[in-house]
Amino acid sequence: MVTNLYNSLFLLYLYMTRSRCTVCGKPASYRCKYCGDTLCREHLPPDKHWCVGYDRDMDWDRDRDRDYAHAKIKSLITNPFRIFSHNYSYLILFLILFSFLLQLLIPGYTQHLMLIPGLVIARPWTLVTHIFLHSVQRPDHVLINMLVLFFFAPVLERRVGSAKFLLIFFLSGIFGGIGYCIMTPSYPALGASGAICGVLGALAMLMPRMRVYFIIFPMEMWMMVILFALYDVFMIGAHDWVAHTAHLSGLLFGLIAGWMELQKELS
Repeated sequence: MVTNLYNSLFLLYLYMTRSRCTVCGKPASYRCKYCGDTLCREHLPPDKHWCVGYDRDMDWDRDRDRDYAHAKIKSLITNPFRIFSHNYSYLILFLILFSFLLQLLIPGYTQHLMLIPGLVIARPWTLVTHIFLHSVQRPDHVLINMLVLFFFAPVLERRVGSAKFLLIFFLSGIFGGIGYCIMTPSYPALGASGAICGVLGALAMLMPRMRVYFIIFPMEMWMMVILFALYDVFMIGAHDWVAHTAHLSGLLFGLIAGWMELQKELS
């Protein structure tokens, strides 16, 4: 019951943050014409929000900009998978949803790829593959994870670049799986929660002042991450079929990765 209440409140939180600036979290009504981000007026210029769609080497005029937009739309119609180019957060989301469909259709698919602590040495690939699996008995499991991934992963990818985003995401998931195997060796695990917590941890270090909503309460990113961490610590041992130790392990890696990236930027 506690977990269902938590999921419901978190869905409300995501709803409340749907029209917020991806940089500062303030109410936003603008959308970048180059990358599609929702932004406030202050962060609308491409150089103010780590825009990945703006080519700084070209001097765009209005006609060329319109022609470019038409060409992009045409290319997406002819090849819709181009949307995943340099948008690996969306590609991961798509692959997880596709994997969830395979879980429903293929018997034994989940059992072969899920993380089983006692077999992790014999099946090391499951440290990665379990990220793409979710409980078919609880559709809210994949729903919550994909909503969080949709809202926060693109922000981190634009902040650090696609290559570093992929490293943070997958290494957080692997680190979360290892932490789970060490601290909770009795039950199998599946889900992208550890990797997603790593994304949140990295954002808390790199963009701590980003305004978000926790349920209905506005706060900064670092505060929300602390609340999530405290919740997971409190729920360890609750037998609610949630891998809280994986969340905390992935979060720890994300915090470290975010701190290292921040130090590199400041040096």
